[in-house]
Amino acid sequence: MRINKLLFSILIALLAFANTTAGQNCRDYHKTARCYVDDIGYKLSSLSRSNYLLVGETVTYEVVLYGNKEIIISCCTEEKYYPLRFKLRSSVTGEVIYDNKYDKYINRISLSLDRTELISIELTIVSTPENVSVLKGTKACVGLAIYMEKEKVRQ
Repeated sequence: MRINKLLFSILIALLAFANTTAGQNCRDYHKTARCYVDDIGYKLSSLSRSNYLLVGETVTYEVVLYGNKEIIISCCTEEKYYPLRFKLRSSVTGEVIYDNKYDKYINRISLSLDRTELISIELTIVSTPENVSVLKGTKACVGLAIYMEKEKVRQ
């Protein structure tokens, strides 16, 4: 009986640790409220991703974005790790299509492409003079949520 209580106590402690930020599983961070888009006309795409990222480093995702469809890209991270920079780049030509640096690091854009394209999306937690000493060497969850316009029902 004493061993069962001990095992139960250890299990509770492990579960409590798993729910803290330090033990957080980052896999579905793009599904959290920070990245969520509340628009019934759009559906979360399986192209969406989450990852741990060190301050000042960049992670790149290559995705195929479909032409003639409205797309919403939402990027998010933990509160103290903003600003979060994201760039869209043509994987074929390397040309930068969009950089949120020029829009005061907004976290969400809506776009529509003329044709289906292979796009690289680069995410970076920006080092600023205010956060570099506090956050240097730390990592945070970042999420990339890609929402695509739902198929219209033909009548």
